[in-house]
Amino acid sequence: MTSGQNSGKGAIMKHLSALPALAALLALSACGFFKANTDTIVPVAVLNCPHVEVLQQANTVTAFEPGRSDVAAQLTTAQITGVAGSCQPSDDHTTAKVTFKAGFTATNGPANHGQPVTLPYFVAVTSDNRIIAKALHSITLKFGDNANTANADSPTLTIDVPNDDASATYEVLVGFQMTQAQLDYAAAHPAGN
Repeated sequence: MTSGQNSGKGAIMKHLSALPALAALLALSACGFFKANTDTIVPVAVLNCPHVEVLQQANTVTAFEPGRSDVAAQLTTAQITGVAGSCQPSDDHTTAKVTFKAGFTATNGPANHGQPVTLPYFVAVTSDNRIIAKALHSITLKFGDNANTANADSPTLTIDVPNDDASATYEVLVGFQMTQAQLDYAAAHPAGN
């Protein structure tokens, strides 16, 4: 046997000598884990909150004077700037309460002359590209003296959804409720172009 190799008996003895230290370490580390007491372990309730987002295909709308779609007839171009909110469980954890606001901004178009604009928007609960529920709202944006832009936040919106595994796949989508002509215009003139 060469000097770099251990004999079978020596290697076994070396490993066996580590066993008491390992046993002591396991015993000490288990003390806190297997503590004998009367405390009740309460499982943490899972909160399944839907995602709240702006629907990109409906985040910008341009409104014109009736029957026209030229720049001189433009009343406003408005955008939903974002959504912010929270999700809280009900007292019994059977539902999740989603509370949020949406932000809006609008430009004062050449045909508007600084008048307030009121625009319809929707809030929809979807799952797997199916609409489960939808509600229509409106937002009024008021232009100050000679202002080119106006900003507003929606009132606080609240949606209750079941707190179950299915609701984890839900999405809450916010977007402008548009006519077919407005949808066509938005498709032909994407925001930022």
